[in-house]
Amino acid sequence: MPKVTEEHKDAMRTRIQDAALTCFARKGFAGASMADIVKEAGLSAGAVYVYYASKADLMIDVARRVMGPRMAVLDAAKAGGEVTAPAELFVEIIDSLLIDNPFSPVMVQVWGESSYDDEFANFARGAFETLIAEFTDYLALYLQDQRGAGPETARDRASVMVPGLLAMVQGAVVQTTVFGDSSRLRVRAGIEAVLSSVEF
Repeated sequence: MPKVTEEHKDAMRTRIQDAALTCFARKGFAGASMADIVKEAGLSAGAVYVYYASKADLMIDVARRVMGPRMAVLDAAKAGGEVTAPAELFVEIIDSLLIDNPFSPVMVQVWGESSYDDEFANFARGAFETLIAEFTDYLALYLQDQRGAGPETARDRASVMVPGLLAMVQGAVVQTTVFGDSSRLRVRAGIEAVLSSVEF
């Protein structure tokens, strides 16, 4: 029997995740069954269950997939010769989440499931703490690099501000998911205006 490569495993996971996203978008997380996902993926049930034991496992992996490109934007903001300004960075993050991104409604579903499902809540809590840590590192670096703050002052200020900044991003995702693309443009402009007026 031929050996299954990591590339093949990754391709299978992506295929199953794409099928799940289609089903979640069509029926919602609660309404979509594993049987629906199996059918959408064009695989046998056994092939799907090799990779995912439950919808919750699958949803968590999809949510992790959402995080990757956002972290890439953040890494790029810190990697250049000059740290990207918050007003520019957070608008870029919002655009990466809301323009041609089928994952945004799934993110809102994950947050909804987290309100009563411990497995989802634990995942969401861990993911959010990771986001807070990464964005705090970014903002502290910006405050030192562009505002001349000392390391301790920069970190203290970043630690206070970051949860609120992330709440704006989350709100943008919720509003756009619920109210559509016209809301995205309005919210984007509003967040850009607010951040441009803040003295970081």
